[in-house]
Amino acid sequence: MNDDRYDEIMRRLQKRQQEAAGAPHQDVLIAVLDELNAFGYLEEYHWRHRPGIVCFGPRSFRGLGPPIWVGAALWYKSSNYYEHKTLGLLGIWAISGAVVTVAVGEKTLDYQAPYYSPEAVYHSLKRGFDTYYQGDASPPLESDWRYHTTYDPARRLAIRRELEAVLEAWAQGED
Repeated sequence: MNDDRYDEIMRRLQKRQQEAAGAPHQDVLIAVLDELNAFGYLEEYHWRHRPGIVCFGPRSFRGLGPPIWVGAALWYKSSNYYEHKTLGLLGIWAISGAVVTVAVGEKTLDYQAPYYSPEAVYHSLKRGFDTYYQGDASPPLESDWRYHTTYDPARRLAIRRELEAVLEAWAQGED
């Protein structure tokens, strides 16, 4: 019993040390997304989404990787009562490396509860997606990226226009 408690304390300490070591890198990545207005764009597309879906979020996420990443994402599902088995996640991520990569991508999360209660699911989805859907907000595989570029502060305004165009294409249902 005491060994389990000790192991849990050691895991928490190790996690705090990892978070402290990754914080400076994440601060740089957060500044990149802030300069690109990533959260603002997703907030706008929360309301201007494709017909036939319901959007939730956006929220910010971060991970220690490797690689270290920071992202802003919204999640969406079909507005059809019977189509609840999958949830889409659309996000903009800043990913560390030799240079910072900015990526827009999508991933699909699978429903994990044994039964479906629409009221409970919708109530939970307003806060987050991880109660009923399996997966996380880490960047999707490169094959699921809709757009990516190397971040260059001199190209900030051009990248913002490119992000907006990619999100507009998503809202129009273009693949």
